[in-house]
Parts: sequence; C-alpha cells; structure tokens
Amino acid sequence: MGKNDSLQSGTSSTLEPSLKLNLLSKLDIFRDLSDDEIEEIEGMVRMVTCKKGHVFFHPDDKAEVLFMLKKGKVQVYTISPEGKRLIVETIGPGTFFGEMSLTAQSMHELFAESVEDSLICVLSRSDIEMLLLQKPQVAIRLLDAVSQRLQETRFKFEETALHNATVRVCRALFRLSHETSCLKMTHQELADSTGLFRETVTNILDELQSRGLVELSRKKIVILDRSELQRVTGI
Repeated sequence: MGKNDSLQSGTSSTLEPSLKLNLLSKLDIFRDLSDDEIEEIEGMVRMVTCKKGHVFFHPDDKAEVLFMLKKGKVQVYTISPEGKRLIVETIGPGTFFGEMSLTAQSMHELFAESVEDSLICVLSRSDIEMLLLQKPQVAIRLLDAVSQRLQETRFKFEETALHNATVRVCRALFRLSHETSCLKMTHQELADSTGLFRETVTNILDELQSRGLVELSRKKIVILDRSELQRVTGI
C-alpha cells in the first residue's frame, strides 16, 4: 500500500489564519457565507498537505469525513482480487468527496491517493451536520452539488447503456472541449470519465488521430475537427 497509508500520516498545514480563511471562502459550498461566518467555521476545518503518492484514505478507515480538494489531484481506486489497481474516479480542485451518505458517494472498499501534491480540507460528520443545521446556505450548496453529481452519474449510466465505446469517447471529448480545443488530460483520466479501460481509450484516440480529428501528445489531447467529432457523436 505504500509508506503513507492514512490521512493521519499527512502533514497538517500551518497556514496563516488569513490565508486559511481566504481558501475556505473560495470553496463552493461556503461561497454564500459572510467573512464573519467563515471565521466561525475556520476552527472546524483541518487542512492537510499530502505529497504526491500519499494514500490518505483506505478501506480500514472507519471515520465519516468530508474531504474538499483545494489544490492538486486525487485518484480514488480499488484493488482487484488479482492485485490490479482499478481507478474509479480522478478528482480535481473544487470537488468534495468522502465516506459520508451526505455526499451521495461511498468510499467503501476504496483507496484515495494524491497523484499530485495536494491541499485537502477535512470536516468530520458531526461538524458537517452542525453546519447544515446552523447555515442553511451551506445545506443548499451541498444539495446543489449532490444533485449535479447524481445527474452526472445518470448521464454516465445512459452513455454506457446506449452507446458504443467510440461514441462515448467522442461525446466526452466534445463535451470537454466546449471552452478549449486543448485538453490537458491523460488517457487514463479520459477512461475514468467514460467508464472504459485505458487500453480501449488509447486505441480509439489513435484511430481518431489517424482520421485527423485529434492530435495526441503527452498528457494533452488537441481537438482538430470539432464538427466531425460532433457528427460521430450523433449529437
């Protein structure tokens, strides 16, 4: 599992109070709170710095906690009976996750590892429940985020049930390239977002490149022909 196998072995960040308050105010679920309200909850939140490769959550952890990724990147994965790592999700900044029914996500039997140096905010279940009771704005933002997560899960399920692998990859590329034609992501990350094996995604991307629809380079996918990509998706 590695030399770092729990959040307890992470490094608690000794941030200046003003910096910590600034970081908290920029988290989406706290964005409706005043400066004074943010200051009230500052003491509840523990900020932990996790170095690349640090496993900060594993199936033996029993505590119900909410993680909010402020900086870096995290992979959530499970281990197959054969010992192979199966990536469930790659998480970027601004996302919350954790072993808590309130998040519409279970970490049961899963590991969480920082794949980049990361800054993670941690809240216990009791603190979250108190916040939801005392700050309705936080409850509304959390409900919005959970609703969005459920919608994305439904969308992925429909994609899996109704479309073949090539269409799913093309739809993901078309959706992700709405604002930019240069996508900074790995084949594994694209596989995570489509529910496919990395090898399958790599083969499809190679085919799209041979057709002149995309250009591939290290951790980067450039969309060359978005209109043709859209035609393949059937959108």
